[in-house]
Amino acid sequence: MKAPICNICLKTEDQLCSHCQNKLDDDKITDKEVEVSRILYELSDNNPSLQDSEIIQVLDADRVLVVVTSEGDGAKVVGKRGRVVKKLAEQVDKSIRVVEQASDDREVIKGLLSPGEIESVNKVYTPDGTSRKIVVDEEYRQKINLSVDELEQFMEEITDTAYTISFEEI
Repeated sequence: MKAPICNICLKTEDQLCSHCQNKLDDDKITDKEVEVSRILYELSDNNPSLQDSEIIQVLDADRVLVVVTSEGDGAKVVGKRGRVVKKLAEQVDKSIRVVEQASDDREVIKGLLSPGEIESVNKVYTPDGTSRKIVVDEEYRQKINLSVDELEQFMEEITDTAYTISFEEI
């Protein structure tokens, strides 16, 4: 399994090697990424598909953890019938949302907004330049479990592009 920490650190419970500790100290990885990586590594004993998956990053919100995987690894992290995600959610006491990194930002955004659907992606011209606006039907606002600020922040962290979210009556 590939994770934000090395294989040796995946196997230890309470310590990090100097390299991974430096990444943590320099804010290149987070405590939550370390915790989730170790939990998923443990779960890989009973879920062999996890052994060849890659966790790119873990984003922490108030009620939800977003696990970003490499393209094609989302289903491996979810597991059969959601078994892996359920066990992970129990251990971290939060809902889990698994999003695959993709070359098309729209696919990443779909994963973050699920079960909401993108109605449109608009280019907005402002005095500071252009920005992108995602329009989502208002009916999904309460079903997404992430605030607008969290969604916008996570979209930018994953895609390196700033987006604004607008929930509108469609």
